[in-house]
Amino acid sequence: MKAAAMPGTLEWGKKLSAEEARAFTDNICAKMYARWEERIFQGSFMRDLEAGRLPLETIRLFWQHWYSYPLEINNFHLIIYQRHMAFFSRHRELLAPYVGKISDELVNPSVPGHIQVLIKQGEMFGASLDEMVNCRVFPECRALTEFARGLVYEGTMIEWWARSLNEEMFGHWSRKWRRALLDKYRFEDARLHYFQVHEEADLHEHEDGLMAHGQVARLVFQTMLQDGLVWSRPGWGPEYCCLTNADYVAMFHDGIYQHARESGHFS
Repeated sequence: MKAAAMPGTLEWGKKLSAEEARAFTDNICAKMYARWEERIFQGSFMRDLEAGRLPLETIRLFWQHWYSYPLEINNFHLIIYQRHMAFFSRHRELLAPYVGKISDELVNPSVPGHIQVLIKQGEMFGASLDEMVNCRVFPECRALTEFARGLVYEGTMIEWWARSLNEEMFGHWSRKWRRALLDKYRFEDARLHYFQVHEEADLHEHEDGLMAHGQVARLVFQTMLQDGLVWSRPGWGPEYCCLTNADYVAMFHDGIYQHARESGHFS
């Protein structure tokens, strides 16, 4: 069967077929995978982590600054649930997967959900709750959160969901962290719950039928393409939002790495 041709330019109101929407999404995701590989997984921070060369003090520093990002993102998803409710009302088949994703973040493995394993993971790295909550996040790291915040309040629907395609990548990211901490830093698997939870939630069906979070984002994005809901601000657009989010993830890692070197963590 011949693959569907991917439209070169999206037009507001022009509905793509299911095959065209899938091809368009595959194309953006392929570029996203390449961007993550080049700028994050092959960046100095992750290469040193996987080689066991990243000082534990740098890992602790990372977690102090990381804490606020997932905390805020979960809040943004609650806002998006309210703001995009008309879309989900028209596509009831997507409502349960998205509500499942939100509830997963808030109640699994127990209330208050993933935030609790985030805190415990930081404490295992030596960061106190006070250090995480009150961290004056480096600008290079804060930018990732503020990019998402801007899309929530000023972006269009397609811009937000293009950004959300990155969610799958955090499952792969978590897998790399977990393997490095097991193999190179000799952490016990029981002490790496944050990475276990996110590898499973972002990449696989879990908790008796909850859809992988990355798959939820992909299905919502493709459905918007099929509905013709592709309006974006000049200079933005789906590909830009998807890849720029990856760039901000890279900036976060690079910022921690540079500050750690300047602070003498590598001496």
